[in-house]
Amino acid sequence: MHVLLVSQFFPPEPGATQNRLGAFAESLLERGHRVTVICEQPNHPSGVFQTGYGRRACMTERRAELTVRRLWVAASPRKTTARRMAFYASFAAGAAAGVLTARRPDVCFVSSPPLPGVLAAARAARLRGLPLVVDVRDIWPAAAQALGELSSRRVIGLFERAERRLYRQAYRVTTTTRAFCTHIDRTAGAAKSVYLPNGALDELVSAPYAAPAAAGAFVVGYAGNFGIAQGLGIVLDAAQQLRGEHVRFVLVGDGAIAAQLRAQIAARELGDMIELRAPIPVAQVGDFLRSCHALLIPLRNHPLLEDFIPSKLYDAMAVGRPVIVAARGEAAAVTRNGACGLVIDPEDGRGLAGAIRALMSDSALADQLGRAGKAASAPLARSRQVQTLEGVLAGAVGLR
Repeated sequence: MHVLLVSQFFPPEPGATQNRLGAFAESLLERGHRVTVICEQPNHPSGVFQTGYGRRACMTERRAELTVRRLWVAASPRKTTARRMAFYASFAAGAAAGVLTARRPDVCFVSSPPLPGVLAAARAARLRGLPLVVDVRDIWPAAAQALGELSSRRVIGLFERAERRLYRQAYRVTTTTRAFCTHIDRTAGAAKSVYLPNGALDELVSAPYAAPAAAGAFVVGYAGNFGIAQGLGIVLDAAQQLRGEHVRFVLVGDGAIAAQLRAQIAARELGDMIELRAPIPVAQVGDFLRSCHALLIPLRNHPLLEDFIPSKLYDAMAVGRPVIVAARGEAAAVTRNGACGLVIDPEDGRGLAGAIRALMSDSALADQLGRAGKAASAPLARSRQVQTLEGVLAGAVGLR
């Protein structure tokens, strides 16, 4: 079958969304399908186009049965509301045109959020009579409202109605947590959801367990988005609690609060304990994670975020490092069920410091948690999720 995949974010951009959709595309190709991708020209998370992009309205890349159509978007390093809306709207316009002009797709597979591009692509799919499958990674607009990105009740109401129509149009809605499944089915008024967790990178799952280096400081690592939802202030609070102890935090990534983090680290004189590094390619993620003694999975303290499972949790488990999960809800449940780490309250710096001390003082516990995570990750390889996705897409095509 020919799958038309629409996702604003896509490799080579770094991030969980890109990893998920990139793995889906590659695995579908390996299974003999044809894939056409409509995405933006790479600029995430800085808002600055990567070298070679941003000069043309559309840049097309082809490799065997894969075609990637990269669209120009109104990218900007300044993340004001007006600029963010222009960014989303520019992709939405291009995505709609891309769906309308794509050559003979069998099914349209769209990834949300951001929602504007998804709604535009879904509308175009309806006009063409294409079956629609939606992949939901965050519940939107609820997530945007919780994080302060949307505040107008009128705008929120418009997006909520659009969300309802989207789910009702879709043949199925794949999503990353069981709590999201409940929300989607309730919103759609029918059983539309399919549980499709992020899972871990295949190369991390298949690699053998290797213990971390015993010498040197105890390194607590984080790799991911520096955004509002992550609650990364917990690192600064914990570092203050751990002054004088042989601990280092290494945070790899970028995002909306990167400059704020750097300023706070300097103001609180924590530069000797906290290191911020630029994003790294997916191929280097495993080496970084394995270089750490423990891996931090934080979320902001907000009820909505209790339904989220950060994809970095699965990768941390796969490399065999104990996780410290600063979250409630599903992420905490996965950690406890897998016996692969310690759970603390979100944004609790004192609790994070205590968890780090517990792992530093008990190497046998740290090793036990790491090995348990490695064992629990075996059925979570991202490629294994593609079998479920393939069945969903084939079911949608069969109804056409």
